Amino acid sequence: MTMRTLPLIAFCLIAAATAVEFSNAPDAAAAPWVAEHEVFSVSIPVRNPHDRAIKVERLDSTCECSRLEIVDRFILPGASSVLHLASANRNRSGEQQVAVSIYVTDPELEAIEVVARWNVRAAVQVDAIGPGMDPTKRPEDRAWQDIYRFVAKERPDELARLRKRIRLSCPAGTAPVGGLKLSGVDYSGALWKFTPSDLADGSILITATARNPEDEMKEGTYDEKVILRTNHPNKPEITVRFMVLLDRKAGAKPFDPQALGR
Repeated sequence: MTMRTLPLIAFCLIAAATAVEFSNAPDAAAAPWVAEHEVFSVSIPVRNPHDRAIKVERLDSTCECSRLEIVDRFILPGASSVLHLASANRNRSGEQQVAVSIYVTDPELEAIEVVARWNVRAAVQVDAIGPGMDPTKRPEDRAWQDIYRFVAKERPDELARLRKRIRLSCPAGTAPVGGLKLSGVDYSGALWKFTPSDLADGSILITATARNPEDEMKEGTYDEKVILRTNHPNKPEITVRFMVLLDRKAGAKPFDPQALGR
């Protein structure tokens, strides 16, 4: 180690010391539970960890769905304020986390980090079931859970390749009396047809396939809304989007699913 590296190491240690995190719960196991149709609200005490007074410049959150407010914009050294956070939970389930950065006007000071943690008990869980996956079980991978947007790209003369599976389920002990039921599917487009099946575990599997698989449709982007109607009092309507790009060059070039959502 040379003397040249010492100031840099010291600076890193000082910076790390100021990166204090405040939270309402240390982990998901200790975090509170709320129902999907409820708004999660929390007030988290926040202390000024710096050796000088700070003035809050702005609040930045990892989720635009959250409403943020801090009680005091000017906080003395070692003094505390309170950050209020509120977040809607529609179409969410399980562990939730939102990180908030409190930026101050002094450019020499790091932002104060705050993390809000909570769990959502869904009314109806909406998951995607991929090829080879068991439709009677909720996917363990979070990437397949809480899916309300289905994207595909196929050739306009190969509509038979279109296939999506949606699983509707209720957490244990929360289903309506008589079990979860699908009362209808509202869809005005010409591309898809939807076939529901009641499964032995009480969940519902909806298989979406091409309405006329032997036909050829016009090339282009189909951005369509589908409304699933259930008997759950807190989630009688579930809106999902089906975004399909029909392109004769499908498979010949990379496909970015995010591009369809722009």
